[in-house]
Amino acid sequence: MTPDFRTDSLVFEADGLQVLAFMLDADQDTVNQIGLCLNEEEGLRALRLRLRQDQRRFVATRGHLRHVLAARLGVCPSDVEFEYEELGKPRLSQRMRGRDLRFSISRSADVAVIALADNRDVGVDIEVILPVPEADQIASLCLSPSEYQSYAALEPERRPKDFLERWTRLEAVSKALGCGLGQPTLWNEEDWTVTGFVPKPGYVGTVVVRN
Repeated sequence: MTPDFRTDSLVFEADGLQVLAFMLDADQDTVNQIGLCLNEEEGLRALRLRLRQDQRRFVATRGHLRHVLAARLGVCPSDVEFEYEELGKPRLSQRMRGRDLRFSISRSADVAVIALADNRDVGVDIEVILPVPEADQIASLCLSPSEYQSYAALEPERRPKDFLERWTRLEAVSKALGCGLGQPTLWNEEDWTVTGFVPKPGYVGTVVVRN
């Protein structure tokens, strides 16, 4: 049985793509329950996190991912097996039935999202809307010249949210391609569907899926 995260919600669905959002501020008993399905390596990863809050968020996110995937695959959450690409992108093991189910996860503050797509590369990213002191500098380095020009032309009060919307787009693309920011991202935007969404009030998000 999936532990009761009372604020789970389907925030986006279209053409075989789903984005689910859930809160990470569950009580410790619920987090402990959902964490029972984690394997030894995941448990060690949680313990290596210095802050208890970060440990709780990792366990809640990873455990919930296992429950969501297990429900789709018809297996027990503890039986879900992962493989990792060269730069760490997770995917279902080739030994898993339904291994063509693709997924991407993101968390920010106390919200996490899972994007699911059948046999299509997918990437998702969310951010809580808070000021980023280095936003202008980051934008000048990461955005294309045309994107930076449009960003820089905005009124100062509009820039924080706009920056995060553009940032989540970059992150979602890099996750879908399995590369990190700063890596060459050779992609044709016409081959992808890019959708902005609001996972919860006070957050922004972007999901991309290959057409």
